Amino acid sequence: MSAPLYSTHLYTRIQEQQPRVGISACLIGENVRYDGANKHHALIQQEIAPWLHLESICPEVEAGLGIPRPPVQLIKKPEGICALGVEDKTLNVTKALTNASKRLASSRCNNFCAYIVKARSPSCGSGSTPIYDITGKQLVGDGLFVAALKKALPHLIIVEESHFSDIQACSNFVEKCYRLHKKIGEN
Repeated sequence: MSAPLYSTHLYTRIQEQQPRVGISACLIGENVRYDGANKHHALIQQEIAPWLHLESICPEVEAGLGIPRPPVQLIKKPEGICALGVEDKTLNVTKALTNASKRLASSRCNNFCAYIVKARSPSCGSGSTPIYDITGKQLVGDGLFVAALKKALPHLIIVEESHFSDIQACSNFVEKCYRLHKKIGEN
């Protein structure tokens, strides 16, 4: 039997030199969604993963919300955006999700050049998350985790998975990550 083309040590060194990019864990096939499922994105796996050091995170799991868990939605109240249960109106996970989001943004994500997030998620959506006002009118905005990322890391490139509809979009993203990675390395 012949030796592998790349040794584990060499592969690790190559991976360490790649730009670090966070990704919503459900997008790489981890069963972490509220319903215990995933939203595996084949194009990300095929066209982006080989070129970037992807690190999967699910802020809802990090917040201790469990798998499966009751679905939540964002409600805009006078005191701010709250993450409340869809079916169980007494469920309030705002504090747990906000605290986990702030912790992740300031620790695990501070050396990322980009983050790929799940569209419409109450934690991970970037500009597409449904947010309801107290009258029930639907608005859109950022999920709680993305809001924390944007506040803590304004340089971070944040892209929803829906952006990756073709190979060219994937290629452009990888190129952008390498340019930012090089720029950060020069500073």
